[in-house]
Amino acid sequence: MKNLVCALLTVSALTGSVFAAESKTGAYVGGNVGAANTNVKYGFVTSNAAGAALAATNVNNFNNQAGSMNGLFGLFAGYGMQVGSMYFGGEAFGGFDSAKVTAYDDTATGQLASSFPKAQVKRQNYYGLAARVGGFVNANTLVYVRLAAEAGKWTSSVVVGPNAGGSTAVVGAASKGPFTVNKKSISFAPGLGLETYITKNLFLRAEYSYLFGPSVTVKQDTSVNGSNQGTLATHTFKVTQNAFKVGVGYKF
Repeated sequence: MKNLVCALLTVSALTGSVFAAESKTGAYVGGNVGAANTNVKYGFVTSNAAGAALAATNVNNFNNQAGSMNGLFGLFAGYGMQVGSMYFGGEAFGGFDSAKVTAYDDTATGQLASSFPKAQVKRQNYYGLAARVGGFVNANTLVYVRLAAEAGKWTSSVVVGPNAGGSTAVVGAASKGPFTVNKKSISFAPGLGLETYITKNLFLRAEYSYLFGPSVTVKQDTSVNGSNQGTLATHTFKVTQNAFKVGVGYKF
């Protein structure tokens, strides 16, 4: 990111003398591509739904953290106003997200294959609104803070699969799954960005954002597996995402 920011500043310095600096007030549209590191804090705990205690040796209380890189593609449109060297604006945005994180995978060892072998989280799209406040470091380069509310549907699932011996785990219908919860959430996504105009209307953008994603709970009926694993497994997923995007826009 540091190298890209330096490159944009260099472009701004080179183009600054080519065209006269003009007010950056106006509407704009654009598109971007990028990559995100999606992280999931995952855990499950077993219990008896009726409240009866499990023997200490039968209680499973597991936690894990996993992440993966994924691609992003988006569009944005907004309006901004330049007041002296300051800038104030707002924009709408949306796009496609290929986030898919395997938070836990026990299918290789099969230690818990009959109940909790694999847990995943994914998202396919996002959209939101953002306020932008910043200042111009020179006539054609804007540095800004981005405060956004980002929405999207996160799908969390617990999948039952084969055990270590390669055969299908023998479980009752209530526990076969997959157990899936779809959660539409609105999350806070602050960020920082830099824009540089290469003509009086065309600009390049580099932007970083951090998504405080949702917490999702998936409840699994394990009553058919007997007392070893209780009657209920509660799975929790806490999602965060670091995203970096580069884009191009046009101001009308």
